[in-house]
Amino acid sequence: MTEDDTMTAQRTVLLHVSDRPDDIVRAIGSAETLHRERPETRIRIIVNGPAIRGVTTDAPPLPATDAATIEACENGMRNHGIPFESLQPGVVTVLAAVVALSDGQFDGAAYIRV
Repeated sequence: MTEDDTMTAQRTVLLHVSDRPDDIVRAIGSAETLHRERPETRIRIIVNGPAIRGVTTDAPPLPATDAATIEACENGMRNHGIPFESLQPGVVTVLAAVVALSDGQFDGAAYIRV
């Protein structure tokens, strides 16, 4: 890989939210900041654990963002009894957060715990 290839290769950042539902809003704010400074960077907010309740329609509405995808762990959803139809608009799913996070890191993504 040449230096020019390194400069144009898309970078990915994984923002991992697992503790508190309100940390998702902090992750969105961080994604917005990162996107302003590095618009070419792909940003994924991956949510699991107790924070998973923050992506449901029962939680406060999440701020709209074009800076990142918000990805809910299907295992976490199952463990917390959350059906797919109760996800907020725009939230997508991954089969398992642990797989998405490790695959992303194997592929060179930066990992940040929120």
